Amino acid sequence: MYVIFIIYFIAFLFSWISKVFVVFQINVTQDGSIIAWFYNIILDFRLSELFVTIAIFLSYILKLFVFEKDVENDDDTIQIFNNLWDNIVIIYVGFSCVFVLFIYENGNTFLNVIAFLIVFIYIVMVYAPFLRRALQYRAIQDYKQAILSLKIMLISFMLIFLIFFIDRLLIFLGFTIFYFLGSPDFTVFYFLPWIFAIVGIYGAYYGLKSPKSNEE
Repeated sequence: MYVIFIIYFIAFLFSWISKVFVVFQINVTQDGSIIAWFYNIILDFRLSELFVTIAIFLSYILKLFVFEKDVENDDDTIQIFNNLWDNIVIIYVGFSCVFVLFIYENGNTFLNVIAFLIVFIYIVMVYAPFLRRALQYRAIQDYKQAILSLKIMLISFMLIFLIFFIDRLLIFLGFTIFYFLGSPDFTVFYFLPWIFAIVGIYGAYYGLKSPKSNEE
């Protein structure tokens, strides 16, 4: 769980670094070097998306451990690759990582829109079933608070990337009415996900507990 928090924190950190580059007009020479490539994937949120993708996959592993371990046989082990959905999730994480890192062209907003969409689809693929499974425990009095917190976290994290996708899409479509202070690098939607990030982290702190860990 703590590893997931750290990875999300790193993703958010690189996202803010991207905006520092924009606000303070920090640039590098576009000479095709590793430094230029690294600068570009930070600037266009690709490095943040990579860390988020990894965190989502680890969340899927957590979901398996929390809800799918064999409690009846007192078996704490989990198995992966044991059904079609597991394989789809694993293949998709590989596809997402490759796209956000390597399917890139400097200044190509359309590819950035697609990258955000890919990550949003992935987070829904993992967190929607996680949420559905968690809600099965909502009637148990001992778990109500934990399930509510977990629900807040999952919904908040899904909304973060939905809104980021909308933000990039509006920039790509050139809807200047939504630009923040007239800047083509920001829309009014850009800052909303940070509110959901704070709410989601709050929910995660109280909600990422195994509903089965306290069963007698």
